[in-house]
Amino acid sequence: MPDETTTPSGLPVRVPQANLTPPLQTAPEPAAAPAGAPDAPRAAADPSGAPVRSPEEIQRIMDAYQLGTRRGRSAAAAQSLAERAAEGEDDQ
Repeated sequence: MPDETTTPSGLPVRVPQANLTPPLQTAPEPAAAPAGAPDAPRAAADPSGAPVRSPEEIQRIMDAYQLGTRRGRSAAAAQSLAERAAEGEDDQ
């Protein structure tokens, strides 16, 4: 019979919450969302505690991220061109 405290590769088997004090060993109950809250059913379904966002909010966030990336790349390219132009003037 193999040793139950190690994996086949010799690593210790993880025992969830084994090092927590007894009051912390059980998962806390999720806070109830107010009645009529738009995300109430999904909030209860997300046990990880991660914020629940609507698809529209995610799209708005990603659009803003993409716009910022484009602006940053455009600004970096313009700065690079300006620096190369300034170096060209110094060479003459």
